[in-house]
Amino acid sequence: MRLFIAALLPEEIRLSVGEYIDGLKPNVDGVKWEKYNKLHVTLKFLGETGDSTAAQVSDKLENLCKKYSPFHMNITRFGGFPNLEKPRVLFVGLSPNEGLSSLKSDIESELETLGFKMENRRFVPHITVGRVKNRFVIKSPIAIAEKTAFEISEIGLIKSELNNKGSVYTPLKMFHLTD
Repeated sequence: MRLFIAALLPEEIRLSVGEYIDGLKPNVDGVKWEKYNKLHVTLKFLGETGDSTAAQVSDKLENLCKKYSPFHMNITRFGGFPNLEKPRVLFVGLSPNEGLSSLKSDIESELETLGFKMENRRFVPHITVGRVKNRFVIKSPIAIAEKTAFEISEIGLIKSELNNKGSVYTPLKMFHLTD
């Protein structure tokens, strides 16, 4: 099964970012936009993973998440990877958070022991809102993302199934961060 690990967003933040995406759509061409119910912060993409390895990943995540309290975050900006001139991915940026970065680093270290390749790119907390599929065109000025404070209190091990309409996400296991 195809898996990833995500910091899960509160429902009101997903709805708010979904409304922001709806406001962007008339101003931007060439983008496949994410649906609000799929919005999250990816911590680690695992790819194809067998059942026994998935169980080991779950055990490691359970132990790691016990060490962390919820993360206080802020929406900060709209951006693109690698940049907004020629983006492949469009995102809503989040404020840096030492705890979230530390968890991301711990996940990388722990999963390397299971054979997963360690990510070498610097972690930039963000919510992917769209993927550029065609010629990217900004037709009119893009509204700035509203600076909203929120808390991340759940981490999920998520199954991603691809179909002709995109992908379907199914949480396999949820981990609650406690104070």
